[in-house]
Amino acid sequence: MKVTFWGAARQVTGSMHLLTLANGFNILIDCGLNYENKKTFDEDNRNFPFMPEDLDLVILTHAHIDHSGNLPNLIKQGYSGQILCTDASVELTKNLLLDSLNVQQIESNKRHHVRKKSGKKAKFSRAEGQREAVTLYNRKHVELVCDAMVGIAFRKPLVINDHLTIEFFEAGHILGAASVKMTVTENGETKIIGFTGDLGNYNSKLVKDPQPMPGIEFLVSESTYGGRLHTDVAEAESLLLEFVNNTCVKFNGKLVIPAFSVGRTQAIIFALHQLHVKGLLPNIKIYSDSPLAIRTTKLYDHYLSSLNEEAQDFYRQNGNLFAFPQLTTIEESKESEIISMSPEPCVIISAAGMVEGGRIQEHVRNNISNPYSTILIAGFCAPGTLGAELLLGRPTVNINKRDRQVYAKIARTDAFSAHPDQNGLMRYFESVNYKSLKKIFLVHGDESSMTKFKDLLNLPTVEMPIEGQSFEL
Repeated sequence: MKVTFWGAARQVTGSMHLLTLANGFNILIDCGLNYENKKTFDEDNRNFPFMPEDLDLVILTHAHIDHSGNLPNLIKQGYSGQILCTDASVELTKNLLLDSLNVQQIESNKRHHVRKKSGKKAKFSRAEGQREAVTLYNRKHVELVCDAMVGIAFRKPLVINDHLTIEFFEAGHILGAASVKMTVTENGETKIIGFTGDLGNYNSKLVKDPQPMPGIEFLVSESTYGGRLHTDVAEAESLLLEFVNNTCVKFNGKLVIPAFSVGRTQAIIFALHQLHVKGLLPNIKIYSDSPLAIRTTKLYDHYLSSLNEEAQDFYRQNGNLFAFPQLTTIEESKESEIISMSPEPCVIISAAGMVEGGRIQEHVRNNISNPYSTILIAGFCAPGTLGAELLLGRPTVNINKRDRQVYAKIARTDAFSAHPDQNGLMRYFESVNYKSLKKIFLVHGDESSMTKFKDLLNLPTVEMPIEGQSFEL
């Protein structure tokens, strides 16, 4: 068999790996959007380096857009088979794909506005006489993805054909995230390869610890934080309480937390709920301002058995994971504008996590020059994003094409990280007996981080594939 790396090769986004068996059976593992460069987003994602109709099977490790976001385009261009994932990922992916489509439409409208000002012609629909948003796919293609998705249970091997059996293992990371073990038999020989997908941090809020795939000979592993250690070792609730007290109570400021709608937002709200139950949370308002987060949060009750023991015990004792008196969920954009402009101290949790678009950008814009407010970055921010610019400590940042003075406190915490750090990755690698593996491929990490982790492993079997590189296994 042969594995070819078409995405997340020495970068974080755009996960897409092609496994080709000796009999020509083609399996695509993940089909994510590459958004490393906003200027080349369309050309980076519009076309595929293979023929979609030649694929026999697609496997999705989890719902995040850098793993699922180009599935509608894959179907648009000819793929007609099944998409295998966990039951939770089926439901989460639909919400995320529709949200991604909405973002593409917004970005298209922004580009149209720029073209209009420059005097360039816009593209119009003949039928409606209206300008068409230029997107990679439309809602019909998202619906076709949903029709093609088949939910598979964890720890139950599924025989695809005489040559291939797959099995899902809990990866942690977010609800429904899976690592995929593939047992391949060809020419009388059996080989076993594992794809980690995105692993979760050990002892995370809500989700279970990542589980090793036993018996694998080849491993394709994420390496997002392979070059660094998490700095926050205290309990997530304690750190969060400290920020609330120091910002909202001591200075009557706003604590603005950019957070991804799936995973990070739920973990933060759960921690705040735990503080409330313990009687430790000050009497201030908490706002969850992300329509996508609101839709996806409802799924956690349905998939309670997929969560860790801490979450399940809390649910049994309190009847819910997220709802408590101080929490208000914001759905309408007008409500969002009101809380953003209001002078009252509060906590605002909003998407997107890298402060690229979404309602969070308005909250940051309205608080960035307030010396009593805090912008708390709670996750990974890719280079070039507004979140990354804030973390660099620049005196000014550009928001909505206008420079803003940074007087607010800019803080960072990895207490809610959805990825393991270097020590966590080593813990996972030891659980799969990595020194005995025939080959290890590091993906889903920037080159610097990946190189540091490869040096730490110090094995000749470790590869850092470049995009398009193939390996015979």
